[in-house]
Amino acid sequence: MELRELELDEHKRSRVLRAQLRELYEDSIDAVKFGLPTDEIHAQIDLLTAELSELEEFKNEEYEGLEAPKKSGYKISGKKIGCCKHCEKEVFEGQKAPNSKEEGLFCNYYCRKLYRKRKDGEAQKNNRATNTI
Repeated sequence: MELRELELDEHKRSRVLRAQLRELYEDSIDAVKFGLPTDEIHAQIDLLTAELSELEEFKNEEYEGLEAPKKSGYKISGKKIGCCKHCEKEVFEGQKAPNSKEEGLFCNYYCRKLYRKRKDGEAQKNNRATNTI
């Protein structure tokens, strides 16, 4: 089989997987609507998503100069452990969250930094208010 035919087969496989995923998502929506269990549908969705991701990653690596995207540490994974003190987003145990024992739970370092600045600003404002006569 030529390289071109192999690429077309992968492209077709990718399209078929995407179509199957769309159907499964529609089935999931219908199941929720009618109060039916969705565990089996979600298991199939996870399998097809993993297969599609692997296929897409392999396809992207073929092109010189392109790298498959690295997985972010800020993706939702694991169980929910709380909400960010700054932006109120949910924080999950699989995230690369800063140390929650320091000042509390934050979804990322940016929110922690903004929270600290806000706290410092409030402290300075309160200090000024008590120092004036």
